[in-house]
Amino acid sequence: MARVLGTITVALVAFSATEPAQADFKDNIIFSSCAAAMRKEYQQAEKQLLLSQLNETCSCVVKQINNRKNIEQAKASCINTDQPISSNRNRQAL
Repeated sequence: MARVLGTITVALVAFSATEPAQADFKDNIIFSSCAAAMRKEYQQAEKQLLLSQLNETCSCVVKQINNRKNIEQAKASCINTDQPISSNRNRQAL
């Protein structure tokens, strides 16, 4: 999971806005980039990513970035390494 969230670096540099509409746009880009990175990591590991895990992690990342944390700090704060990755293949994949 070391690469999760690494792809949002470019988005953060490109969209460092302060106006509310631009801030929402930036938050959406951060969340979407985080979600794409998580889906890719879980797919490569052939594991099931639960929607609740994705929402919790990526919402946390958005919050951390908005609190002026860098990517590594956001990952350290938001990725729960104690929570096992689900391997239930009977659930619908995201």
